[in-house]
Amino acid sequence: MQTTRLRHRLERELGDAALAEHAIARLGDEIVERLLTAAGDPETSPLLTYRPEPHAAEVIDSLWILAFGNRRDSAGETLTPGPVNTALADAAAAFLAARRVPVIAQWEVADVLDARGVGGVISVGPDTGDDGTTIYLSTAGVFEKGRRLAAEAGIDPGRVGVVAHADHAARCLLTAAAAGLDAVIPAGIALPADYDAESDQPWTRARDAFIPVDLMARTHLG
Repeated sequence: MQTTRLRHRLERELGDAALAEHAIARLGDEIVERLLTAAGDPETSPLLTYRPEPHAAEVIDSLWILAFGNRRDSAGETLTPGPVNTALADAAAAFLAARRVPVIAQWEVADVLDARGVGGVISVGPDTGDDGTTIYLSTAGVFEKGRRLAAEAGIDPGRVGVVAHADHAARCLLTAAAAGLDAVIPAGIALPADYDAESDQPWTRARDAFIPVDLMARTHLG
């Protein structure tokens, strides 16, 4: 019964009955049970939203941009932002043209903004392990490290405006709240919804790959 209610909620949120069914099947019974436990009532739980209400630009004190995937260069050696992060930079630039606030951006988007001459962007990049390997930077890690870098720069985040992929945005808000930040989606800008089939991160190549991963991550936010 609860699984049926979950499927109906996801169908409404995602606007895609087949995708809702696919996501639940991909998660499996154990993860679905964890998701339901974290969510409580699947009909009303904010943990399951994919359509957060936008807020006016005037209430936003800082802009935080979460990357979505990336690409390898032609040699397969160097990571580059890729088209979705370029679209995120476009969305951020549209906001900043109307309201200039401090910007904290994951490096893939920060690089694009820097190339366009948008100065003062705090770039949040991954750390490197003792063996020289790059440590994956999660959504939670972006907010944690971004908050530390902002504090070092003397920036009070205030009310945080989040720019992210449309399917990632709601979890970004949940993650920001878990980190103690007051976060909203800015009104008046179009969050990118396209996926990049050539992304270096397999879960960001298609919607049916991303949604199950996204829901699994939400089990830790309830």
